[in-house]
Amino acid sequence: MARRAVYCVLPAAFCLLRLAATPDLMAQITSGPPSNLRLSGATSTTSAGSPEDRVVDDVSAARQAIRAQPDSAASHLSLGVALKAAGEQESALKAFQKALDCDPRLGEAWFEKGLLEADRQKWSRAAGDFRRAVEVSPNHVDARLELGEMFLRLGDFKQAADELNTVLRLDLQDAGAHYGLGLVRLQQGDLPAAEADFRQAISLKANFVAAQEGLAETLLRQHRWSTAAAAFEQALAGDSSSLEATNGLATALARLGQRARAAEEFQKARELSRRDLIFHRAQGENNRGLELWHAGDLAGAAAAFRAAIAADGVYAEPHNNLGGVLWQMKDRNGALAEFQAAIRCRSGFAEAHNNWGSALVYAGDIDHAIEQFRTALAERPGFPSAHFNLAMALSNKRDATGAEAEFHRTLLFDPQMAAAHIELGLLLASKAGGLSPDARYELSEGLRLDARLRSLVPAKFLEGLR
Repeated sequence: MARRAVYCVLPAAFCLLRLAATPDLMAQITSGPPSNLRLSGATSTTSAGSPEDRVVDDVSAARQAIRAQPDSAASHLSLGVALKAAGEQESALKAFQKALDCDPRLGEAWFEKGLLEADRQKWSRAAGDFRRAVEVSPNHVDARLELGEMFLRLGDFKQAADELNTVLRLDLQDAGAHYGLGLVRLQQGDLPAAEADFRQAISLKANFVAAQEGLAETLLRQHRWSTAAAAFEQALAGDSSSLEATNGLATALARLGQRARAAEEFQKARELSRRDLIFHRAQGENNRGLELWHAGDLAGAAAAFRAAIAADGVYAEPHNNLGGVLWQMKDRNGALAEFQAAIRCRSGFAEAHNNWGSALVYAGDIDHAIEQFRTALAERPGFPSAHFNLAMALSNKRDATGAEAEFHRTLLFDPQMAAAHIELGLLLASKAGGLSPDARYELSEGLRLDARLRSLVPAKFLEGLR
């Protein structure tokens, strides 16, 4: 059966990154607690280098368990954890919520949901989730530690101290809790207690840079210039880009009369501050561009993204976003150049690799497009659009086996992608020489999800679906 190339049937197939922080999140980032505040080792981001096959196996096993028992909260929780490992945070969030719909007393689901909300810098939402986790699991140390951190971020130091003290009653050796209490004591002006907490945190966790910085700040406030300078130097050995530590070291050196070294450190601090200001200006322009893009003002969005790039040329997101806008404005060469620029700024930028691949498909360079889609998936194993685009490219190369596998993977990570059901159905029909049961199911499901895709299905198959 003759096939036509359909690489961008839906906007989802050409996935443009629109994930930059909004202005209200910027305010949370740039004010309040230390910029490196982190009490727990728990994370909501995918671990680097997660093998794609393992991720696929985990998601597949969870979905099979859900098919067998749709109301199993534990299975939905497992699905969420697997999707999170695949880098699919939005889908993971939905899975955790489904687990909680099935069992509101599943503390681990509240905890995982809270981690995702915290990663999105939704501190109040995250605090609510962690609070629910400890209500149903009072001895959940990590949930209490995360709740304490959220209270710190929200400026509620009393509740933060209560939670962190509870953590230490459960586990006296928790370095994060000692560090958090040190921040509370520092805020309250109890410098000896803060110093003791920071020292305890450092003794429990090697290379705890944030605690080392907290200790240095405490010593500085006690006018212990020499020991403060040594502590700041140790903190900078772990994070040379810390503006707070650089400025603190400069202050301590100035108090010690070491004017030349102090001047050098103050100059470094000014440069770090300048870079930070440049980035936040660029981020603001990028955010403005996103708002204009969503409002349909392509020219205004392009101008804002260009302003972001002019402010900070190594900021990857506005390059990728500008590429998306230029693509919609039919400037294919300009779009391709911006996707490439985004990857030069950040080599592991999965969305930009996917977009570059899509542009290469349009240009007829299928082999290099396949390379880009595979690179995107190496960075983000659960990326549905990259799986779909790879499947379409493999189909174009007459690799039916590879295309079928990628369509199945697309639907594993996004069962609601109608275009993937349609394309898989057409591929299965082509293999079978007619409308096989599997092909019938996929085509019917695709049309159920989006009836507008009827134009992609040959009339003879539409007749067979009635």
